[in-house]
Amino acid sequence: MATNSITNGTAKRAIRIGGASGGFTDRVRAISRLASDPSVDALVGDWLSENVMTGYGAGKEARRKLEKERGSSFSFEEKRQNAHFASTFLQCFEPAIGTLKKNGAKLVVNAGANDTEVLAEVVRRLCVEREGWEAKVAWVEGDEVTDQFKDMAARGHVFKNLGDGRTLEEWGHKPLCAQAYLGSLGISEALKQGADIVICGRVSDAAPTIGLSAWWHGWKNDDWDQLAGALIAGHLIECSAFITGGYYSGFKDLMKSGKHLNLGFPIAEVEASGNCVIAKESNTGGMVNTETVTSQLVYEISGPLYLNSDVVANLENVSLTQLNSDRVRVSGITGLPPPATTRVGVTAHGGYQAEWHFYLVGLDMQEKVRWMEEQARYAIGEEIMSKFTCLRFQLLGYTGEGVGVGTQDWNTADLRIFAQGLRKELFDGSDPDGFARKLYETVLQSCPVSILITHAMRDSTNRWK
Repeated sequence: MATNSITNGTAKRAIRIGGASGGFTDRVRAISRLASDPSVDALVGDWLSENVMTGYGAGKEARRKLEKERGSSFSFEEKRQNAHFASTFLQCFEPAIGTLKKNGAKLVVNAGANDTEVLAEVVRRLCVEREGWEAKVAWVEGDEVTDQFKDMAARGHVFKNLGDGRTLEEWGHKPLCAQAYLGSLGISEALKQGADIVICGRVSDAAPTIGLSAWWHGWKNDDWDQLAGALIAGHLIECSAFITGGYYSGFKDLMKSGKHLNLGFPIAEVEASGNCVIAKESNTGGMVNTETVTSQLVYEISGPLYLNSDVVANLENVSLTQLNSDRVRVSGITGLPPPATTRVGVTAHGGYQAEWHFYLVGLDMQEKVRWMEEQARYAIGEEIMSKFTCLRFQLLGYTGEGVGVGTQDWNTADLRIFAQGLRKELFDGSDPDGFARKLYETVLQSCPVSILITHAMRDSTNRWK
């Protein structure tokens, strides 16, 4: 069973932290697999991403509106039935409850989204119901900053988009909710108070690893070098199998050696100095080498100074050393105090969107695309097209090489017709002047060997930004 590494103020061994999930699509048995290894002290995982956070945030605001209209708050059961947390986390958590109880590994996850307290209570009840385990379940709150954000905006504070630099006013959408990316302080405090499981709403991807490492080694909040090392350790394992062979440019080497199946989940061994060793589960596919570590290291860092709510990691002197098979040492990272601000994700209703797909087969592909696009534009008409904020025609899967050679499958491409707009009726499939009905009119006028893909049609989908 895992024990804290501080004894009489003396640091002992590194904490071994398993990365159990890089997103809501990750493998169901991840927590169970990592928790079954007694040498793993703790597990971290992220079941959230920006695209799902927008939906959860919008749903939470809709519920708040309903509560205001009816004059009372939802009960726990009502919230549970319409919860705005990562439901796929529970699919991964439930099979692992017994193993977590047996081996004592800590679990810290980004999964609460906009109902963190609700998820924490669900987890607590499941532990009791499944294993009779009175687990100490904590949750970290404070990430929902909608009211503060709207108040600051109303008082003239200028918010700029990190991607394109546009201000909130230039963005042009009315914010529904806002969620800050918190740091690790709440996590380490919960662990100090004896938490077995910590549920976070929205902390930075690496915050669970930082919080666990700081708790384990007894770091102070201004131990910048150590915190920076843990930040990079967390960054390296935050995307699960990305660092053990997923999206690896040398993927053909993995296939040749038969290691392309069941890629192992990563493990970060974080030392008292903040340096770490990246490894993976034993007896699994994939690999850990300096190339896979480098690929993940440069992911989303935006330069040699990697900003985080806890610390800034300076990567200018980072060193990667291959120790042996599937073990890479990461050192040379130094830390600076964190910036005065943190990242905030803002959700707004961006309108509606729809898309259609046609298979095009055989020769004269460019001419067929022109036929299809010109017919579609003629059918839709200038008046309706002027109401779209986006109308795009894309030929996918066509290189122009080898056309006419081989099978029909080899000579098939996908014509995607994608539209967005602010008015829902533009995409109403029952409206004779809607996007869908107008495209239907082209079907029997199409070019040779064009096939409407009926299962790929999508109408009137809410678009959150």
